[in-house]
Amino acid sequence: MAQFNLEQLQFELRQFHGINDSRALKAQLEKVLLPYFSFKEFCLINIEELKMTLEMRTLKYLEFDEGLLKAKLQQASSPWLFSEANMLFCNNTELHNALIFRIDVSDHTTQCMVFFDITEQAQFSDKSETGIMILLQQVALQLSNQTRLNRQKFHSTSLLTRLGELSELFRDFASEWFWRTNKEEQFINVLTTASHSNLYKRHFLHKNFDAIITEQEQNQLKKWSHFKHLLAEQAEFLDFEFEVNCSPPAWVSFSGKPQFDANGNFRGYLGIAKDITVNKDREQALQLAKEKAEEANLAKSQFLTVMSHEIRTPMNAIVGMLELLADSELNDKQTRWLDYANSSSDLLLDLISDVLDFSKIESGSMELDVKATDINALVKNITAQFQETTQGSKVMFSTEIKDGLPNKINIDGVRVGQILFNILDNAFKFTKVGTVNFRADFNDTHLLFEVADTGQGISQSQIETIYDAFKQHDYGVNRQVEGIGLGLSITKSLVDLMKGEIRVASAINIGTKFTIYIPYSVVADDQQAIEHEQTLEPMSILVTEDNKTNQVLIKAFLEKLNHHVTLADNGQQAIDKVQQQNFDLVLMDMMMPVMDGITATKYIRNELQMSLPIVALTANASHQDKATCLNAGMNKVLTKPIRFHDLNRALRILFSQ
Repeated sequence: MAQFNLEQLQFELRQFHGINDSRALKAQLEKVLLPYFSFKEFCLINIEELKMTLEMRTLKYLEFDEGLLKAKLQQASSPWLFSEANMLFCNNTELHNALIFRIDVSDHTTQCMVFFDITEQAQFSDKSETGIMILLQQVALQLSNQTRLNRQKFHSTSLLTRLGELSELFRDFASEWFWRTNKEEQFINVLTTASHSNLYKRHFLHKNFDAIITEQEQNQLKKWSHFKHLLAEQAEFLDFEFEVNCSPPAWVSFSGKPQFDANGNFRGYLGIAKDITVNKDREQALQLAKEKAEEANLAKSQFLTVMSHEIRTPMNAIVGMLELLADSELNDKQTRWLDYANSSSDLLLDLISDVLDFSKIESGSMELDVKATDINALVKNITAQFQETTQGSKVMFSTEIKDGLPNKINIDGVRVGQILFNILDNAFKFTKVGTVNFRADFNDTHLLFEVADTGQGISQSQIETIYDAFKQHDYGVNRQVEGIGLGLSITKSLVDLMKGEIRVASAINIGTKFTIYIPYSVVADDQQAIEHEQTLEPMSILVTEDNKTNQVLIKAFLEKLNHHVTLADNGQQAIDKVQQQNFDLVLMDMMMPVMDGITATKYIRNELQMSLPIVALTANASHQDKATCLNAGMNKVLTKPIRFHDLNRALRILFSQ
């Protein structure tokens, strides 16, 4: 049996010094231990941390039973243990016998040096056992240090690699750079990435702020006066933006802090700058797009205003002349033709109103006119119209109006009527044969309206888009209904504006039901002033209108009410006539040649100091146009086309006040 003496131990320990490679370490161990046993692989296991300090090739995925291994080591009579490897190391079929040495290192951590696949059970003398344990303890310490160093090296290498990647990324993409000035505010140092170095160094070094900014920046006196005040006060500044006079154009954002020497003397500024050219370009592009959108919106509003005037002016003549014609002696055929003409003109007026209402809603200028309204009379009036038009048709119309429906509530009655008319009109459009039922109910806070029909119905996919503007589900050259697809869109917007709710349920070939909830408030007793019918005394009225047909129409309406009418073709003529003659009322068009109605009204109010009533009779129907008329000094605004009974009622209300 080989023996281990002190001289041999010292010699062997010296052989392990400087070995940093696991293979060389294994080879040296094989050489030293060959007289006692041979082995195929070995490893060092840290029992406390449950991990292998050194992993050999075949042990890469080795798992061991830590509890069983500890128990075996404690039971062993010597500091080494001979065992079947597959009992302690999870049945690894590649491993057989193992020789395990328990080693206690200086930090009291229990470790095991394990040699696998030894040829036979080793036998040691006491001296050999002591020498081998000292040797293995030294090797274990060396292995632990080697493993720790390898891990630190790996971590450091990874960190350096990551820092290198970040540095390269910063160099390629970073827009920040550093700068320094002297106490005279001259740039004495510019530290930038390679891609920007020429630009900034060429335009900043040995210059001050005045020399690097554009002419446009120099004209912003207030901005630069404030900035130079900060510099004079040696104050810190953040995110100061300006344009650099260079090609291509560049924008930068500067942040800086004053620097002082050990004696407190000011040395200049040190700071960071950021290239914000891309952001500024994007900001300017967005601003340009916004301005273009605003211009387009203004152009659309102006177009609608002009179109409203141009369409409503001849419509006023058409509708009015039809009313005058209805008062004449007509035979049955002529009366029937006149009814057809009236129906078509009403349809055209509805289309015009829908387009203008949609424009108001889209621009956010739609406002409610909440006032005392006889909702009971309104509902009965609307349903009566449909009952009359459906007589003799194949559609049965039924109504269910709850008793006690309020006579006077605070609500926009015109818009409620518009909502009900749109929903009922749709029900009859899409119900050729069947029934349409209307129900009106109420509680203390809300009105409830329900319109149910047995028409063609709406598919579930179409329900999601029925409130979209200009959306119709009956397009084509052979479509069965008229309109431009704004009715439901406007209805939904009006209900939302009133803080109400609209619901729809439908099925193909079964029918559709709309349910509408609209909040309201009760009119106080002192608000319930009843409008009394009264006949006005004949008045002297000046009609200022440039359209000859409309002059004839309005003159006929007023003379039918026994008033005396004088005509003026424009605002200048109106000013001349009111100075020559006393009038009880002036009806003033808004858009006229020579002088418009707004200018003429302002002159009458401000220069002539006259307070006679002036009523706008205009084809400009927008809320802004009405506000313009009232601000100019007009007492009331009537929108063309004007019907006889509307004009009569407006005059009664005006002069009763």
